[in-house]
Amino acid sequence: MPDRLRRLDGPESAPPRVLVVGGGVAALETVLALRANAGMRVEVELIAPHRELRYPPLDVVEPFGLAPPRLALADALAPLGVRHRLDAVADVDALGHWVRTAEGAVLRYEALVLAVGARPVRPLAGALVFGDPRSREEFARLLAGAEVGRVERLLFAVPAGVRWPLPLYELAVMTARRLQGRARVSLATTERAPLELFGGRASGRLLEYLERLGIAFLPAARLVRARPGEALLEPGSRVVRADRVVTLPLLRGPAIVGVPRDADGFVPVDAHGAVRGVADLYAAGDATDYPIKQGGLATQQADAIAEAIAARAGAPLTPAPFRPVLRGMLVTSEQPQYLEADVAGGSGSRTADVPLWWPPLKVAGRHLAPFLTERFGARLPTMEPDERWLEGAIPCEITLPVPEPTSAPAVRAS
Repeated sequence: MPDRLRRLDGPESAPPRVLVVGGGVAALETVLALRANAGMRVEVELIAPHRELRYPPLDVVEPFGLAPPRLALADALAPLGVRHRLDAVADVDALGHWVRTAEGAVLRYEALVLAVGARPVRPLAGALVFGDPRSREEFARLLAGAEVGRVERLLFAVPAGVRWPLPLYELAVMTARRLQGRARVSLATTERAPLELFGGRASGRLLEYLERLGIAFLPAARLVRARPGEALLEPGSRVVRADRVVTLPLLRGPAIVGVPRDADGFVPVDAHGAVRGVADLYAAGDATDYPIKQGGLATQQADAIAEAIAARAGAPLTPAPFRPVLRGMLVTSEQPQYLEADVAGGSGSRTADVPLWWPPLKVAGRHLAPFLTERFGARLPTMEPDERWLEGAIPCEITLPVPEPTSAPAVRAS
């Protein structure tokens, strides 16, 4: 464990300054965990480029007429004594312990936490790459065209290199439910079974659910070409008829000036989130070199970082390392099944018909989930979702609220 965290400028009695960079779940979990573990032993400032919490797992609901809830960061953090600076980091001087922001500010720090996410990259031409606001609008138009018969065959294809394909499963399921047979929906994935990270039992239940919806499941298939009317899958040079192909972006690291990176731009970190070879610099979430990019795992990384910093600031605790555990919920129209998978290879996976965590929300952040539950209250469907939620639900990484739908049935989303 590194040396005691001390103030580098000003009076030594002043609490060390911790800068947290990012506007998503990993950044907010870091801030909340720091306050919970370190109290006022540290001064915390969040640097985020947006006024509201960025919550990518709910992007999939927008084309279906649903609006994710909004959380104003400044208002949420003010009671914690945490400032939200509306800005972004342009470069880092790790030796001098300062950052330069996009607005030109130079900020000193005693500890810096990067939770800035990853950069999306188009995997191939010819497909609709779902992710940014423009692509969500394009998908909504595609959906509208399919409803009136202009699109008859849709292929959802997980690109090679994506380790968390759940958003594409959700898009395929929501699309099949909306179209109700007006178009043929297929799902191609490099996995051997649906969401195989969760094990055979969960995969089997999901496969049955896809079949009931009329979704053709194409396992161990890699998309190599998409063009009007068809797609090419490998191995076997298999040609699949498809009026449109929908896929996910590949991810590359943020490549911040002054921060170590691997060949793909990701930040190399140890089990406590410390950037390898650099003092007082940490990273969590999609920006890191951990291969599975998923919100729940990002919050677990954030917890490990917060405990490490808190211990260095004098909090009486022994920081625990990051030990990745995937959490999800499988619901069709029957009894919900809660899923856990120890992807570190320890206890394996397990399923249960009662929650294995609490509160059972979209991202299972130890501090974030209760924080959001308190703010959204009754808008959070948890243990007993109504029939609209049950009908649309599929395996997901816990459930965050969305308002009542305007036209489409609500679904569990990630």
